[in-house]
Amino acid sequence: MRQIHFIAIVIFTLSLWACGSSGGSDLSSAALLLNGSPSGSSCSGSSTTDTPTTLTSTATCSSAIYNLTDVPALKTGAESGAPTCVTDIAAEAPCWMKSNFHCVKVVVSGSNYVITATDQPPYKSYYYKDNASYQDTMDTPTFHDNPNKIIAQNIILTIPVTPQLYSDCNDSTAGIDSVGISTLGAVIFNNQAAPGDSFSTEYFTMDRAQGHPQNTGKYHYHTEPFKITNDGDELIGLMLDGFPIYGKKIQGSSSYPTLDSTTHTRSCTTTHFPDGTYCYHVENNTSYNAYIIGSYFKGKRGSTN
Repeated sequence: MRQIHFIAIVIFTLSLWACGSSGGSDLSSAALLLNGSPSGSSCSGSSTTDTPTTLTSTATCSSAIYNLTDVPALKTGAESGAPTCVTDIAAEAPCWMKSNFHCVKVVVSGSNYVITATDQPPYKSYYYKDNASYQDTMDTPTFHDNPNKIIAQNIILTIPVTPQLYSDCNDSTAGIDSVGISTLGAVIFNNQAAPGDSFSTEYFTMDRAQGHPQNTGKYHYHTEPFKITNDGDELIGLMLDGFPIYGKKIQGSSSYPTLDSTTHTRSCTTTHFPDGTYCYHVENNTSYNAYIIGSYFKGKRGSTN
């Protein structure tokens, strides 16, 4: 029986990828599955399986963006010469998605959103190493590059339209790398670094937007994405379980919410979800401690390639 358990762990570990400051594969999610949260917190299974409010609306949107070449408004202002992208959001998608998401294709398929992205951020980054006109400098001397570069991806996320609270804590960030999608079309990773590395070290390979690519060129955020939010309350993305992600603050407030330490969520009501839902928030912390997600999802996660 121990042999079977060991073999299963080895097979699982070999299947995972992520970033790494030295360009290697990242088996960070395996650490979560085997050891739990790095902060010592653990997930207590919830007995509820109630379905929260359906997060969809087919109302006419005054600021809808879809089927166009998109130059999104960034938190830090427009960047001359930055890459553009295509935004293609289905007519039946909700207004909060049409009005906030860029650089993605979204279709509604049954009970799911299917979101496709090339994962190329619509702003300048040091990691656009194959196109000097899109390249930015690193925030030196504190930050330095990793050996990777941004490469166009074919990211496909299948996310439930109606998220469901999940009572099984094993449905965590373990086993995948992309745990969500940002409003700028770049994916979100969990709160772990590459094996043999610490995130406090890996953090200093982030570009000025606080993103970087892993060894296959997949650009991603672990922490507060400065091109979308900076100590603010903006909608910054959608988690793989279907719940929205916000900045550090309660929407429309200068206050920071009290969050579930294992998921970084709270029960919330926002302008995007006036009937209430659960919200993820960037942790109210600084630099490499400002994680976007805790060690577990709040709901039953969808799937990603």
